[in-house]
Amino acid sequence: MEPQAPQDPPGAQDLAARVAQLEAQVAWLLQRQQTTAPEARPQTLAPTSAPPQPRPVIHPPKPHREVSPVVWIAGIGAAIFLFGAIFFFHWAIQQGWVGAELRFVLGLLVGGAISAFAAKLLLGDNRRLGVSLLLAGLGTLQFTFRAGAMEYHFYAAPLGLAATALVTLLAGALAARVRSGGALTVALASGLAAPLVFSQGGHHEVALAVYLAVLMAATLAVPYLAGTGGTWHGARWTALLGVWLLLLPACAGVGKADATTLGLLLILHLLLAGLWAWLPGTEEIPGTPTVLWLVASVLGTSYGWLVWKQLGLAPETFALPVIAVAALNLALVQPLRQRLGDRRADWGLLTLAVGHLALAVPVSLAWHWVGPLWGAFALGLAWASLKAAEGSFAQEATALRWLAAALALLTTLRWAFHGLDGYITHDTHPTLFLNSAFAEGALASAAWWLLTRRSGPLGILSFLALEVTANLPLAWEAARLVQYLQGGGRPGWGLSRAASVAMTLVWALSGAWQWMRGLGQQAEARRAFMIAGYAWMGLASLKLIASDLDRADTPLRALAFLGVGGIGMAAAILANRRKAGALS
Repeated sequence: MEPQAPQDPPGAQDLAARVAQLEAQVAWLLQRQQTTAPEARPQTLAPTSAPPQPRPVIHPPKPHREVSPVVWIAGIGAAIFLFGAIFFFHWAIQQGWVGAELRFVLGLLVGGAISAFAAKLLLGDNRRLGVSLLLAGLGTLQFTFRAGAMEYHFYAAPLGLAATALVTLLAGALAARVRSGGALTVALASGLAAPLVFSQGGHHEVALAVYLAVLMAATLAVPYLAGTGGTWHGARWTALLGVWLLLLPACAGVGKADATTLGLLLILHLLLAGLWAWLPGTEEIPGTPTVLWLVASVLGTSYGWLVWKQLGLAPETFALPVIAVAALNLALVQPLRQRLGDRRADWGLLTLAVGHLALAVPVSLAWHWVGPLWGAFALGLAWASLKAAEGSFAQEATALRWLAAALALLTTLRWAFHGLDGYITHDTHPTLFLNSAFAEGALASAAWWLLTRRSGPLGILSFLALEVTANLPLAWEAARLVQYLQGGGRPGWGLSRAASVAMTLVWALSGAWQWMRGLGQQAEARRAFMIAGYAWMGLASLKLIASDLDRADTPLRALAFLGVGGIGMAAAILANRRKAGALS
């Protein structure tokens, strides 16, 4: 009898089916998890021939470096410490507690200790705090050196100046070692203040120029040793403006015997300023080099004129060095194009060259043409700023634009106080339209017009200045023309009533034209032109009623009213036609 196979217990088949279903669900879940997270799945596929695409490198944004409150406290504390040291020593002198020798030694120890601690911080990881303390240390040492020379008479003043220069040189070497523009600025401030601190009066212009040349040369060594410096704007501007401000009284007060030597030193300073502006030979591209060189070039020419007068030479011959500076700017175009790698300096250099060439004309002919020269220079700078902006040199364009505004303002002020005064008081401009006053107003107007092409506060101020410099000179010349035709010769003193009415008509025409032009402009320009149009038409109407028709005869009154009224009606008719044409 064959044995029987064991039979499954009841429900076993149902349980097995459920287990198989659960295993299938678990397998499906594992497969889905591996599909959604491919980086966790082992690479079982054969690599394809196409290389994997590299992921884009995302650079994290640079953190904004905020000045620590500790630095502010250290800077304020350093300044307070200097004043406290001065008051303490003054009080100690009054009380007789500390002798001169002990005060001098204490000053050296305190100043040296603060400077040494500042150097330690600069060499460490807290440069901002180190710069603040370096200012206090150098100031204390300079105050001590001055007291030893000027008050205690331990040594002569030149020896104290030499000690200060030595400390400044060490601070400059420290700035080169740590590659810190702030430390160099502090060292420069100490070196520039030293001649003022140890000044004893008298004529030492040549010695001062030599000292400043040595200081500038030592300052120039810092960026070359550090391999940087193009972005040290504070140090570069401090060096340039500080040196040339100290050279101003030297050039103005130099005697005839030392004028030649000082003139040669002035040429040396111009070359040093050029090196500091452009930093040739270094890898880093300097920032705002054109503006630095423009300031140095203009100041060098101005100071050269002061020295030229001290030499007693003919003023007309000063045109020769002016032409030489213009040639220098032209010669710098190509090498500086290679230095910067682009053409950002071209417009500034060409403007400088044209400006100096234009300066040579009034210098050699007549000085009263210097106003039109300033206007031409301002016009050239405004044009150069537009060209620089078109070339994506925003930093250079902004600086050139503000310099153009400064020269345009200078031209406008000269026209207001010199040219306009000649119109009001008596006739000093015999030639109609071809005179210096009208040329000043016309060139200043052109410069302001170019500056109005940029928005912002400068654009608004330029528009206001344009309204004055464009309308007043034109109205005055129109009045002089009428008076000239009336008299049949050169205009005389004052203006006739017909000439005054001519001024009124010019202002009415200008207001009507601006009002019509504003109708086709955008919102801001429309508002500006409309307001200007209303203002000039209103001024013309007020002048007509209050001044022009006072004691005038009937024909003149009729002519004035017909002229001003006709201008207003013509403007309204033309504006209506333009509006109808736009709607159709």
